[in-house]
Amino acid sequence: MMQQIVERAKTLVAGKMKVVETVEEWDLLLEEIRGIDEWVQMSRYYTPSEKLDFTWSNPEEDISIKQPVVPPVQITPVIEQRYAYTFVRELKGGSLREWPNSHISETEIRQWNLEHGMEIRVQVVHQDVRRTTLEVMAVVATDRMKPLSERIVFEKCIVKNHGIIESTVEGPLKDETGKSFYYATPVEDMRFFHLKEGQLVDLVMWKGRPETLTIAWKYAFQYQEPTVQLLETSNNSTAPVPPSVETANARSIVKKSGRYLKQMKRKPKLKQERKTRRIREKKSQPLTPLVTTSVPGQPIDFVDKKPLDFAPFEGMRLVIVGNEQQAPVYRTFFEKTGIELIHLSGDAQSAKKIASLAKKTDAIVVVTSRVSHAASAHVIAQAKKHDIPFAMERLDGRRSLYTACQRQLEKARLNQLKTGKS
Repeated sequence: MMQQIVERAKTLVAGKMKVVETVEEWDLLLEEIRGIDEWVQMSRYYTPSEKLDFTWSNPEEDISIKQPVVPPVQITPVIEQRYAYTFVRELKGGSLREWPNSHISETEIRQWNLEHGMEIRVQVVHQDVRRTTLEVMAVVATDRMKPLSERIVFEKCIVKNHGIIESTVEGPLKDETGKSFYYATPVEDMRFFHLKEGQLVDLVMWKGRPETLTIAWKYAFQYQEPTVQLLETSNNSTAPVPPSVETANARSIVKKSGRYLKQMKRKPKLKQERKTRRIREKKSQPLTPLVTTSVPGQPIDFVDKKPLDFAPFEGMRLVIVGNEQQAPVYRTFFEKTGIELIHLSGDAQSAKKIASLAKKTDAIVVVTSRVSHAASAHVIAQAKKHDIPFAMERLDGRRSLYTACQRQLEKARLNQLKTGKS
């Protein structure tokens, strides 16, 4: 019995020695040999010794003795060696259609300008249990190349402060429907790509799936806004002076002269007379109590449930700070109204993003019970700096929050009508 087990173990080890080519496969072989050794030792322990005296036994019981189970040999899949393979474009990177668990990096794709459907030649760079990393050697054929319409690319997007991406070099970010949007880079991607303000990146996503939006590539150079330089004037006094230079010189002269005259006309301000204090008279009619929407002990059916009207504020931008647990609920509510909602969490780090969003923000609402003191102070300072209507809402209920948002948007709309800005 033991002789058969030893022969079987030798066969297993000899078969596995033939497929060993790399160091990783050698480590796997050693682990499998240890497993085979344990199996031999267990079989040796449970197999009856030949030196023991044989006793009478029932032949039916001898038939029922189970033989040790031999583990099946694991056969590794063999990849068919081909002259060329078909390239498949993924969201980030790519793979080969005929080679499972293969991977081609984004750097290789951009160096060779690979497109979906190309026939390429590759070689193995690194291989492990999870995937096989390949390197492109040559492009064989481009007959089956076709554009991948499901993959949408936003090229050369400008990274602003705190990872906010709102525009590209050519203009603002727009989705398939032409609506502008922004992308807040996660902290993990900020650390992985070492993103800083002013750098350029490429954003990719699958069509119709905005949750797949991510960064695929970072450019080595930074974006610099184009500057207009004036032409240098020659020393010749008779040469014509450009009109832009003339207007600039005239403006500087007017500013200097105006500043000098204002200083010369300064006079000491006379102390204003103290106004007499007006004494309010008591009202003859008693004040009527306010009628509230609910009374203590009154059923909930009598509470005011009239829907709020957000139609006049379509296209305006609203920022809500705090209570990030209710962010999906707020986003679902304001999507139907046409108002662009930006929700920031209540910590100080996230509240700093308001500095880059304040110029295009119309109203701000802060849930004071769900934000830190530092975050609320930073948001209030930015709102006062840019003259943005804001409200500090103590309650985190939906009705009270939506009412506060409606009031601040109404204030912002009135300011726009007064100033004439849209």
